Amino acid sequence: MRYCTSCGSSLMEGAKFCVNCGAPVPRASDADFGKDANAGQRNDTNPYRETQYGYQEQFRQQNQQRYRQSYQQTYQQSNQQPYQEPYRQPACPAAPAKQLRTNRGLLEFLLLSFITLGIYGIVVMSRISREINLIAGRYDGRKTMHYCLVLFVFSWLTWGIVPLIWSHRLSDRIGTELARRGIPYSFGADSFWGWGFFGSLILIGPFIYQYMLLKAMNLLCADYNARG
Repeated sequence: MRYCTSCGSSLMEGAKFCVNCGAPVPRASDADFGKDANAGQRNDTNPYRETQYGYQEQFRQQNQQRYRQSYQQTYQQSNQQPYQEPYRQPACPAAPAKQLRTNRGLLEFLLLSFITLGIYGIVVMSRISREINLIAGRYDGRKTMHYCLVLFVFSWLTWGIVPLIWSHRLSDRIGTELARRGIPYSFGADSFWGWGFFGSLILIGPFIYQYMLLKAMNLLCADYNARG
């Protein structure tokens, strides 16, 4: 049996073209054809087909080797690199459900305190003591005493010393919270001692301190209403 010299397929007797690839079959003498026939009888193996299958087997082995190397490199890199959590966009702070008052004024404070014989002033200072705990309590871990407790209990028991300490701590806490929130307003314990205590020597000092206190709380409440 003869075989095609181009693709290695078997040829029919007397064929002029290869049925598989269409290549022309070279002419051969009867003696050559007999040699090919005897050779085919002695060896049924197609040398061209063996060569073709050898290339395919070699190509398959190379692909398997490249796949193993790629898998090993990926596995080693995954073990060497630390795990990184996916990026998560930080959630925006939600505004509180209960909005705090942000429009306290000195004139309103003085006028209503005069009309109500000081009751309005006590109410305002009591609200300030509660609101500073609400605004700054979760950040500094401190708690300001209620103003009514200071005024009606500890004031006369300590001859007015506790109200001074209370005002000092309240002013310092408000100034610290203003700085923590990045609000550009100067206020603190020195404001109380400068205007609220020693400023009483010029009479107008306590009014200036009260104005600064109300404005500082208005700024804090406005920022709390927006960001919590």
